[in-house]
Amino acid sequence: MQRYDEQDFRAKVDAALERIRTILENTRNPRYPADVPHRYDDKYLLAEFVAGVSMASLLQCLELVGLSAEGLASLREWAKTRSVTLRLAAQEDCRFLREETRKVESAEIVTETRGLLGGKSSTTQKVVTQVTEYFWRFDFKYEIVAYQGNAPETTVVLLTRSGGVEIKTGAKTTPRPKVVARPPVEVNITWLLDRIDAELRSSFVIDRADKACHTPRRNRQIDAALREAAQFHVWCSQVASYFLGELFTAQQEHGRDLSAINDHGVFVPVVPLFEANPGERGAGTDGAGVLPVSYLNAFLAEERRSLAEKCRSLSTMFPQDASVITAVEAGLLVTLLHAKQVCQQLSNGVDYIEDLLRKQLIAAIGKEVTPADFNAYMEFHHRKLVKPEFRPQPFSHAIRRPDHYPEGVLSIEAERGAGMPDPISTTVAWSAARRPMSFALDASTRVSFLGDRFLHAWISHQFSGQDGVALSLVARARQFSSFILLVGRIASATEFEPRFGIIVQNKDLLKIPLMLEQIPTPKEFRDAIESLSPEQQRFARAFRGMQLESSMFGVCVVQIKPQLEKLLKLAPDSLTKEIRMTQELLSLFIEYQIPSDLLSYDGPPEASPDEKLARVKGYIEKMREMIDLSKRREIEEEQEREALRLAEANRTPPAPQYASFGAPPGMAYAAPMVSGGAAAPGGPRMAMEASLSRSVGGPPRPSGMAPGMAPPRLAMPAAAPPPPAPAAMAAPPREPARERAQPAQAVTHAVDTAGRRPAAQAVSEGTAAEDGEPVDYTKIPGELDTRFEQLDEDGALRATILHPGDTWTRTAQKGLLSAPTQKSLPAKEQKEEKNRAFDLLDALSKSGALPFEDASLHVVIAATHCFDRTLLETVIQDNVNPVEKVERSLMIVATTIHRRPAAELLAEDQRERFFTTSPRLDQAVSDVKEASEPGRGDPAER
Repeated sequence: MQRYDEQDFRAKVDAALERIRTILENTRNPRYPADVPHRYDDKYLLAEFVAGVSMASLLQCLELVGLSAEGLASLREWAKTRSVTLRLAAQEDCRFLREETRKVESAEIVTETRGLLGGKSSTTQKVVTQVTEYFWRFDFKYEIVAYQGNAPETTVVLLTRSGGVEIKTGAKTTPRPKVVARPPVEVNITWLLDRIDAELRSSFVIDRADKACHTPRRNRQIDAALREAAQFHVWCSQVASYFLGELFTAQQEHGRDLSAINDHGVFVPVVPLFEANPGERGAGTDGAGVLPVSYLNAFLAEERRSLAEKCRSLSTMFPQDASVITAVEAGLLVTLLHAKQVCQQLSNGVDYIEDLLRKQLIAAIGKEVTPADFNAYMEFHHRKLVKPEFRPQPFSHAIRRPDHYPEGVLSIEAERGAGMPDPISTTVAWSAARRPMSFALDASTRVSFLGDRFLHAWISHQFSGQDGVALSLVARARQFSSFILLVGRIASATEFEPRFGIIVQNKDLLKIPLMLEQIPTPKEFRDAIESLSPEQQRFARAFRGMQLESSMFGVCVVQIKPQLEKLLKLAPDSLTKEIRMTQELLSLFIEYQIPSDLLSYDGPPEASPDEKLARVKGYIEKMREMIDLSKRREIEEEQEREALRLAEANRTPPAPQYASFGAPPGMAYAAPMVSGGAAAPGGPRMAMEASLSRSVGGPPRPSGMAPGMAPPRLAMPAAAPPPPAPAAMAAPPREPARERAQPAQAVTHAVDTAGRRPAAQAVSEGTAAEDGEPVDYTKIPGELDTRFEQLDEDGALRATILHPGDTWTRTAQKGLLSAPTQKSLPAKEQKEEKNRAFDLLDALSKSGALPFEDASLHVVIAATHCFDRTLLETVIQDNVNPVEKVERSLMIVATTIHRRPAAELLAEDQRERFFTTSPRLDQAVSDVKEASEPGRGDPAER
């Protein structure tokens, strides 16, 4: 059947309304349902009316084909025990009759000729052709019968006819196959017969108590009616195709107008109409109702009358003999064409009801709601649904120390349509854990870190046909600020595995695209492995376990400036206003990989912060002098090599003027000598390296050296000794190693509305274990998967894995007055950036000896609520409020993240409404409490 076309449907209903005015009394005024005030239940009655009229109309068509009342009663009895099938069976024979020969004369041809003396003469010619013709006898027989089950020998005959014609050909080749038994054309009509009562009246009722009943259009009964109508529509088409395309072609030169075989003018009683007449309405509602039963009888009577009139008119055009094309076949085809229209009108009628719901919803809102509009509404709705301390917060976090200006901002942004990217909203639990986590720089070096830890749960939603959301991890650094960004996954309660690393500094804008990969829901997984072998099930469960743990996306931010202060043994905040010094230090560590022992403070610990800072500045200045000297020596070497090359080419280059490079006084620029007065082997470069070794304590570590292989600590140049210390502090004791923080119980907190660490807010129970053990984030995906299976009634929540994309982009500004430039970072450059970041981490941690205390870890767990239909189809066809579904998914995750029952997370004015639509979450309170830790203290305590 064709899809619903509103314009075509309304044209047919308008034509039917014109006919109805001639059928009903003048006081009756059926109208479109959209033009009559009515209730939602009236649409169910309207759908029942449309389906019931369609069934009665199809039965009436079968009666006109030849089904008697006795035959219908027999078919009803058959349908009580077994299926009943309607069948068209046809057989054709073609045999040779005779051969005839006749002469055919052509027209006379007169030819005029002119003689030699100018006279004219004419000649008449005629061509006689002998034609041989062959005659064949074509006989046919067809019947339309109904039989029970698989026993076609016992039938109820609706129509049967046989006949034949002569076929003439010019060659002795049979025009049709000698014997043909056409494949039977069948349709099951059991469903139609089951809905006829003892008085042979059709009845149709929608079971509104059925869980599968969503709308007047979307329920089991209407679906069955449409399925049966579609099958009957196909049967009518196949039967008509046989007559028009196969049987009728056997009769040559019939001289009949086959275009007259149509259903034009036949009344189709299937019209979805309401009548605002309280005295006659069938729905029993205030102000509106479907058409009463008396209308149904009048419509069916008009259908029978118009169809009979059409057949009578065809009987005057087609003969009633034993030929192929007769009034019988014409009447049968008109009836089948009309039955097709009845089936099509049933489909259009119920689709009209659904389209009416759609238009009413759009009219109520004032626009057609899009997924972007729905997402904006959910952001608004969550602010009302959850208490302020537990509300989802935008994933936009300042990278800062307490009471300090932020170094930058870390966010995860979503691009939806053509609008500006916005941070995603996540349910956040903050953990002030005191037990360190660690990550590996290489096989032999591990670095531990402390600081804030955030557990984020992001619940997205996706409708059918909707493009997936485009996520990006965005890191922005302030001017003269810097930090290290690490991206990876959580391997255990104490281990973070960074896959990527990069240094972000000086107004850098780093954008890392995030790819989303959904894994099957727990129900889909369980159903898929149910019939697998035990070995295959164990393999699938193991792989799913890896997928679930991979759903934990980890981002670690390491602040550089406070770690530099600890590394150089400076007082806290010593580098806050030392912008140039900080930049010099980063350059020395990143570009030249200078060992930190050559720059850190090594004087008396009782010295003032300014004295410590001054001494470190002196070390930095001297290191810079050595680097400048090394650069000059490299230039000299290049000049010497160029001079030798020119000399070999018989050219005389000017002698190098070493003094022009500003060598320090007393520094000899001749080839340096080693002990014994001989020139240092290896030329000036080796001599320069030897000089650096004597003055600075050895050359910088080569870039290829492993992070754990630090050069030996040597003395600074004697030319610039450190400031003299007082006599009492001439030999100060070595500063003891900084002790690690004592173990403390880890607690988690909800995050305030600004996304910052709260000063005094409710404690989220159960995220950390007892006795100060670190939070084992790897257990949370499994807990969520279990709760998805228990509480997600629709099986729509899918755990989602976040992957960094292949190509990153970084927008950098070389100078204060320079224009920002954007650069792509493919895999090769990402590896280079990771090496630079790891080298800096190695230097700042002294190859793992010094932990990072100013770091923050963000763990993101994502899940997607997937709808099987589009947004409006979900609301209209499934009769589902997607707001309630998404808010239920949010609370399933929130109760797991915060270890609190839903009643404690919901706003007071939302609890009753929420538990009405999601009662299982109210019943799941005990499960949450059992999973929580006992004795966590007062919720208002830190």
